[in-house]
Amino acid sequence: MAKRGNSDFGTDRVAKPTREAGDSTQQSPALATLVRVVNGAETQVHPLLGDLFVIGRGKDCHIRIEGDTSVSRKHASIRRSGVQFIIEDLGSSNGIFINGTKVSGHQELKVGDTLEIGSQAYVFKRRV
Repeated sequence: MAKRGNSDFGTDRVAKPTREAGDSTQQSPALATLVRVVNGAETQVHPLLGDLFVIGRGKDCHIRIEGDTSVSRKHASIRRSGVQFIIEDLGSSNGIFINGTKVSGHQELKVGDTLEIGSQAYVFKRRV
């Protein structure tokens, strides 16, 4: 059976977004991921598949943040445009912060950016 891709780069294993570490993993063709960080440890990996991702408390959000009342139902969106990922606040009360700076309007995410929504922190990562 033929392998796809360049074997020099290995496989890109991405954990399913779950609440608990140690759950099964799956292969992901995601160009980028948001990795939730708690106390310096990576706890959840969210592959950014598709063109639009909504983050918030709402049940219909792609990345759902539960139990944090400082997060709006639809707090922010990440839109893929070609190889760029653009984040935008969706009119939330408390805003979004990238690397400690409040974002007004929209902003392109760069590798290693720390995104703060409410009390949650995520790091933006890309496949090489």
